[in-house]
Amino acid sequence: MKKNNSDNSELAQITREIRKLQFYFNMLSGLSASCGVMIPLDPIYTLIRELSDQEAILRQKAKDHSDYLG
Repeated sequence: MKKNNSDNSELAQITREIRKLQFYFNMLSGLSASCGVMIPLDPIYTLIRELSDQEAILRQKAKDHSDYLG
């Protein structure tokens, strides 16, 4: 049971981090467009994708675990 709780808290943390990164990505993207300056956004986009992959894995584990218990 403790493992499931840690997975849920890790999932919540990853979701929060993705939202923060998406906010900064959008803010920098808008700033770049309005100022006409190229801001390298690839590192932020890469982090968002990596965290989204981790989030998907944890969601699948949680689903598999609930299917196993149900």
